[in-house]
Amino acid sequence: MSLFWQEHKKLWRSGLTRLAAGGMLLLTLGLQIWTMQCVNFGTMRADGSRRANGYANIRQCRQYAARWQTLTDETVQEMVRSYQQKLAENPDFDGYLADFGFLQGTLVSFLWPEMEDQTQPYPVLTTYYLDPDRLTGLYERRQEKLGYYLETQFPDPADRQFFLDMDSRVDKPMAYGWTAGWSAVLGNGIGGFGQMVLPVVLALALAPVFAGERRRGMDTLQVTSLHGKAGLAVAKLLSGLAFAVEIFAMFAAVMVAVQAVWLGFEGWNLPIQLIKMLTSAPMNMFQAECYELAYLFCSMLGFAGIALLMSALLPGTTAALIAALLITWGPQILNQYLPWSVQQYLRLLPFVGGAEDIFRQNLYHWFGLRIWSPGPLLAIPLLVGAACLPAAALAWCRKRSR
Repeated sequence: MSLFWQEHKKLWRSGLTRLAAGGMLLLTLGLQIWTMQCVNFGTMRADGSRRANGYANIRQCRQYAARWQTLTDETVQEMVRSYQQKLAENPDFDGYLADFGFLQGTLVSFLWPEMEDQTQPYPVLTTYYLDPDRLTGLYERRQEKLGYYLETQFPDPADRQFFLDMDSRVDKPMAYGWTAGWSAVLGNGIGGFGQMVLPVVLALALAPVFAGERRRGMDTLQVTSLHGKAGLAVAKLLSGLAFAVEIFAMFAAVMVAVQAVWLGFEGWNLPIQLIKMLTSAPMNMFQAECYELAYLFCSMLGFAGIALLMSALLPGTTAALIAALLITWGPQILNQYLPWSVQQYLRLLPFVGGAEDIFRQNLYHWFGLRIWSPGPLLAIPLLVGAACLPAAALAWCRKRSR
């Protein structure tokens, strides 16, 4: 244990480690505050820019949405009618306050596309002019859309039924509330931003763990110590994993703290179908956030194993850094040029897939079973990381033996 603490202290004393961790904290905190206060939730000026009043605007939007508690034909009609009345009274009425993005994009134009009238000044903005009383059959239309989508995705009826059975567990009528905040958090807030920042921090800090010792000429001296080369390798690996856990904890703490201040946790029990209507997973917002954090945690441990293996295999820190990042960035860049079946398996590498798979219908067929993708996206990165650790120790010890 003492050797582990020595290695861990040495890792944190590195200027590169402190720069990477500190930069991650400042970047995450600064961008999240700016996004919450201005970019995502600030009200719009006449010139198209946004004001830095997100905190107050969020509360006004939530208060407006609280008028409706459930999503039914009647409440959708009332929401459209209320919006049209507000717009008639004030042509400059801010549609964001009335959750126009959800009302128009997620509901009306998606489920009632035949309402579009080409004679209107803005035909695609059907909420502006349609007769609210015509908005009927909300859940029947959603079911029809879901069935059609599954038919285009899965030729096998059993695959389609797998997701239809899953969707049957979604409570209906759905609870309703203001979900733009949850959409921002679950869309790109946690998963997307984390996948962009966290691999860089880990690669910068962990690439020198083994490769840096060779560059400084300390590797030969270290393996003659009391603990031996195997004990030292284990201490370095455990130190690297502990660092990954600590970085994840710092990232998650900042994300959740900013969310708590600006958005709070009201609406945690709303269904995620309010973000994407064709989602078949019977999950609420809180469960979705827990999953996305779990995905980042598993990817962190898996990528830590990859970075440590590259550090043990390659002769220099720079080579190890580039190799580790290419393993996660390369598949993302090449995905669009590869067959879908290959893409599906590459997505199982740490940080290559997406925490947003809970909103999708991706399926794996393993051992005669149908397995929904969010499960493998948690398990496989852990297995990849676990396989890399002994390989890293073996590679480093063999190099030292020569």
